[in-house]
Amino acid sequence: MASPVSPCPALQLWFMGPAYSFSTGLSTEGIYRVSGNKSEMESLQRQFDQDHNLDLAEKDFTVNTVAGAMKSFFSELPDPLVPYSMQIDLVEAHKINDREQKLHALKEVLKKFPKENHEVFKYVISHLNKVSHNNKVNLMTSENLSICFWPTLMRPDFSSMDALTATRSYQTIIELFIQQCPFFFYNRPISEPPGAAPGSPSAVAPTVPFLTSTPAPSQPSPPQSPPPTPQSPMQPLLSSQLQAEHTL
Repeated sequence: MASPVSPCPALQLWFMGPAYSFSTGLSTEGIYRVSGNKSEMESLQRQFDQDHNLDLAEKDFTVNTVAGAMKSFFSELPDPLVPYSMQIDLVEAHKINDREQKLHALKEVLKKFPKENHEVFKYVISHLNKVSHNNKVNLMTSENLSICFWPTLMRPDFSSMDALTATRSYQTIIELFIQQCPFFFYNRPISEPPGAAPGSPSAVAPTVPFLTSTPAPSQPSPPQSPPPTPQSPMQPLLSSQLQAEHTL
């Protein structure tokens, strides 16, 4: 059984990063694709280790340095954010040909994630969904973001032939999660662009404004306000960690 993501102060850095990149970096071309300076990333991590309330806006770090530090965090976890046991089920669900059945099957697997993994994954995918909707400026579509992130989120064992053959599936699964974020995490309808080629990832999930609903055909509904931007799951995780530390 996969170990859940451990609640630790270091994880807070990842949730500070999106807020920083929302205000300063969504228009940065190649965000998450262009590597940050390694020494600056290490300096950022050292400063954060010394002060968990570090204000990134006051520091002279580039957007790519912050984005790189956020991304590298998942490479250093003992276990991947997407548990290995869930990856097998995700690949099987992805093999379903019917578009809606595929998405519903993926959503059922998502419900089996450990609670901590699910909440962090929701936050990460919601952030990447937001980044993708600025792709005309930053050139980071959901496909580009999935190519950058699936190896660190899933970290398959490439010594296994099964993992090698499933590489494309891993990437498109993360792409679908980013594209269909409102459906997977906010109970919104499945989105589909008019005239999309059947069977392609874009046919399953278009680029739509973050967390806005697309009314189902022939079922008009009154306008709905989008759900609030997801609260960082760090607050409850950090609170429990601090309580544990005080009891030591």
